[in-house]
This record gives sequence, structure tokens and C-alpha cells, in this order.
Amino acid sequence: MSNLTKLVVNTDAEFEALAASWRLLETQVPQLLPFQTYDWNHAWWQVFSDSSWYHRDELAICTLHEQGQLVAVMPLTNTHVGLHSLFIYRYVRPFGSDPNLTEIRIPLALPVYTETILQQWEDLSRHETFGLTEFQVIHTRQHAARFLASNAAVHPLEARDIPNYILHLNENWASFKSGLKRNIKESLRHCYNSLARDNLSLKLQVWQGSEEIKPKLQEFYALHAARAGAANTVEHPDYFADPKHRAFMTSLLSNDFGQRMRLFSLELDGRVVAMRLAFAMGEELYLYYSGYDLKFARYSVMTTLLAEIIQWSFTQDFKRVNLSVGEDVSKTRWGPAVTEYVEYQCVKNQTWRKTLGSTILKMRKSRRTKA
Repeated sequence: MSNLTKLVVNTDAEFEALAASWRLLETQVPQLLPFQTYDWNHAWWQVFSDSSWYHRDELAICTLHEQGQLVAVMPLTNTHVGLHSLFIYRYVRPFGSDPNLTEIRIPLALPVYTETILQQWEDLSRHETFGLTEFQVIHTRQHAARFLASNAAVHPLEARDIPNYILHLNENWASFKSGLKRNIKESLRHCYNSLARDNLSLKLQVWQGSEEIKPKLQEFYALHAARAGAANTVEHPDYFADPKHRAFMTSLLSNDFGQRMRLFSLELDGRVVAMRLAFAMGEELYLYYSGYDLKFARYSVMTTLLAEIIQWSFTQDFKRVNLSVGEDVSKTRWGPAVTEYVEYQCVKNQTWRKTLGSTILKMRKSRRTKA
């Protein structure tokens, strides 16, 4: 690594100039996540970056080049709260500080450079001279813990676990289903038997790319909102109620990322009763947000839709189905593998910064509790 070069991108022009090398790096990284792609991050910056006299987002995209080739990139926002030159509080955190639209916010790196790119958090902390900066370090538990243990300049105040559940698809659907736990097997039998009992004909529709998905988005948003209003189940907010969040989806569909997008639709006797967005990421299908018609809840249509998606994934030669993040029974009962990510809120390792940072975190939690 003697020819390793560290560069921090600070301008929109420099960001856009990274497009070709960033996309090339995507093809070289195993198990690429949608949130690591250039197109996701560029769309995110265009939609969510903010600038006003008291709140200003600046680019701080950390890059590593080996002999002129991009080998790691960590897109960060440098957010000042207060006057720009005399800020009272600052966040330096990965792109994706949105209401859970960007679910996993880790750097994109060739495996051998994963820990090297994390070292740039230490470099950034050493430049801190005025005010309080909160650093948000996110990675797998192993890599994040190793970084914090070996970098004394950064002190963790709080940690949040982010479990990610992944199904590995081996052989075929019949073999996969035979290996499932008894409870999910019984649930699947109930799903399909209840439809047959009521003479409901099932069909899976798969929409792909901008031209096919855009006309279906309003129907998806309506079903997602209906799901958010469901009682006596796992609570899910309506993530697309905000027009800015819908604008972000439209932006993704309008760039090259749109070719990765899939929209699955479950129809019963020709009526759409459930939908789910997903992203085709090489050998992995990443399942995103969903929605369903509450009038058909008794048929467990979301379980049926997931089963149909898994069966479809076998026909498309996907090796994995990523069930996304968050621990709930709709994921864990399938017996998936789990990748443990962790998000650390950190400050520079100085007594007054640790004390003030801890106080601010407690105040933030108190506001959330009262809300």
C-alpha cells in the first residue's frame, strides 16, 4: 500500500467526476449493497442536502486510490449547525441521514482496504479545533470495534445495532422449503390453502426499470400507507408520505440505478393486494419497502408475496435474498443468516467534548420519548 493516496472530495464537480471510477469499483466488491452505489449516493445528495444560514451540509467524500485506481470511497456529509465559521455543533456522518430510506450506510471498499478507509475518521477528528463535532461511524461490528479500539482520538458515546438478514438460496425452491422451520412451513400452507379454499387465483407480476415502475408508484405508495396504518402488527411508518422521499425514488428511477429496481405485485383474481420494491444487486436481490391491502390481511398476503419472490429469485439465478434490516419475526422465522452492523455516535476523545456530547444525546432521547 505504499502508493496509496488519500483524497477528500468537497465539490459537486469532483463528486460527479468520481462516477466512472466509483461504478467500476462497484463491479469489484462482493455483495454490493444498493446504498453503496454512486447513483444512490448522488441522488441522495441532490435531494437531501441542505444549505441555509444556520444549517449547512458540505461534501466530505473520503477516497483511497492505489496507483491511480479508486479502491475505497466513504461518502460523508459535514453538517454545520450555527454560523459556518463559528459553528456550535457539527455532524460528520455517512450519506443517508434520512428517515431510514438509506438502511445500511457503510463505505464501498475492496475488502483489503475496508479498515484503511475507516482510518479517515481519525484523520477527520484530528482537524477538530472549535465547537463540538459528532462523528457517526458505521460498519460491521467486527470492523467498527477494531477501528475504535485502535484509534484513541475517537471516543464512542452510544451504539445502535443494525442486524441485516440474508437468505442463501441453495439448489431449488423445494430443497429450500424443506429446510425451513416448522412454523414458517405451516404458515406457507395456510397462505396457499386459504386462497385455494376461497377460489382466489394468484399471480405474481414483476415490473423492472423506470418505464415499467413509474406508472405503478402511486399504487405502491397507497398500499405502503395502508400498511403503515395497520393495527395489531409490527409498527411501520409511512416512509413515503413526505414528498421529498417520493422525489428521491423518482430520482433513482431516472438515473442508471433504475435498471436495478424491481417492483413485485401480488394479484388475487386480477386485483393487486400487495407490492414490494427490490433492487437487483448482482447475485443478490435486496428487498426494500412494501405495502398491502388490509382487506386481504387474513390471507397473509405479505408472506405469500415473499414466498413468491423467493421462488422467482431461484428462476433468475440469484444466490441470496436480502431481507433488509431490523429484527422482527417476518424475517427471523425464515432462518436467515445475519450480518451485524453497528452505528456508533462518537466525539473527539477530550473530557469536555465527551461530557457535552453525552448531555446532548440524553436531551435528544428525551425529546424523542416525549414526542
